[in-house]
Amino acid sequence: MIGGSYIPESIDPVTHSGGPLGRIGVYESLFRVTRDVGIEPQLADEWHVSPDGTTWTIGIRDGVQFHDGTSLMSEAVAFSLSRAFDEASLLSPLPVESISATDTHEVVITTGERFAPLPSYLAHRYATVISQSSISDSDGFVEPVGTGPYMFDSWESGKSITATKNSDYYGSSPQVDRVVYEGIRDNQTKVSSLDAGESDIVVNLPVSAMERISRAEDTRTQTTRTPQSRFLAYNVREPPFDDLRVRQAVNHAIDTQTIARTILEGIGDPAIGPFSPELTGWANDELEPYEYSPDRARSLLAEAGWTLEADGDELRHRDGTPFDVVLRTYTRRPELRIIATAIQNQLRAVGINVEINITEWSALNEDMQAGETDFSLLSFNFFWVPDPDRAMSFYHSEDTQIYTGYEDSEVDDLIERGRRTTDDDERKRIYERVQEIVHDDTPLGMLTYSETVTGIRNRIEDFTLHPTMYSHGVQNIRLH
Repeated sequence: MIGGSYIPESIDPVTHSGGPLGRIGVYESLFRVTRDVGIEPQLADEWHVSPDGTTWTIGIRDGVQFHDGTSLMSEAVAFSLSRAFDEASLLSPLPVESISATDTHEVVITTGERFAPLPSYLAHRYATVISQSSISDSDGFVEPVGTGPYMFDSWESGKSITATKNSDYYGSSPQVDRVVYEGIRDNQTKVSSLDAGESDIVVNLPVSAMERISRAEDTRTQTTRTPQSRFLAYNVREPPFDDLRVRQAVNHAIDTQTIARTILEGIGDPAIGPFSPELTGWANDELEPYEYSPDRARSLLAEAGWTLEADGDELRHRDGTPFDVVLRTYTRRPELRIIATAIQNQLRAVGINVEINITEWSALNEDMQAGETDFSLLSFNFFWVPDPDRAMSFYHSEDTQIYTGYEDSEVDDLIERGRRTTDDDERKRIYERVQEIVHDDTPLGMLTYSETVTGIRNRIEDFTLHPTMYSHGVQNIRLH
């Protein structure tokens, strides 16, 4: 059994991006994410784009069967993608105009403009290819029928998913006959589940348990660098974070080294920009981190009019108003609660009073979209799509994923140029410039890059977590 933080709340890929069903190998897409955070064909076997960059012709792999026994044909691919681009929140804003099956094993996708990262979006779990038997005219989505090495068996909403070996898989045959994925959010439950042998693999093990699990006779740990980053999302349209000096002051007031070294116990490093240089070549290596300097923070706050009104005051005021803000975060990632407390203490030292509010992600997300937050502590996978376009889009004025209210015409123009440019060297120059601008404007205050700790029972062999957690590599696991 695999225990993970993601709770299986849906088995429909367009509403839950495939979630655990993609990670354990039930669902597949036209392209898959490689370990170096690129893409390669999966259900596609070749592809090319027209000279004007708006017509993508994709050949479909021959000899593939769905779990219902029907053959993979272009009609099912066009059906799946049309549904995904109509309904999935990540894909529906993209400039796709039509998707058509032009031959038994060929699909043509047309876009209204050049859109270089399209194949990378087709690697996302929202773009899963499913059999048309998954959908009923009367009942909608009925059952996951994919093409992967494992077949859907059953699920318990909000708790677990069970899958069984696909003996007719077109690729290498899985070694394990049955896989159970269970969503476990509580850290202590994760640890006890691994200790008791109820779980063979636990992803996102708490760092505090790492040393003991590593030393135990029957278990070991594995640490994987991931593109997950922790950061502060400032609401730049409302006081006090509409003032750049205040945002920069907060960045200088936070000791990211201590957070990484002490709270995270060395599992993760201080972040500079959105991309970890160790994981991808898209990072701007010229960026300098915000130095931890409470004195610099105090000076910037004073410049912005936030002063200590009398000797002995601990809290800053401006025009008689105390500097009180609410830091929002969410329950899905337990380490955020501890980091929030550290930030609260560090900002108090420069005269900022922080109240911490912790809710479910859905409630926080709704309030961010409404512009009703001061600032929020988040943890996001910046390569959720294996192309810099998605992460850069967080800084676009029309972004709806991480609402900060940030607007910059040059940034918008650069992001749009990056989407239209097919030359990787030119795209890198474009995105380096975006990173430079937003590093200075800091609508997002970067905190730490992430590493994921996985606890593994020693009877499991050949398990390696994918850096983007695109896959849990169940297909390759052997039992000792």
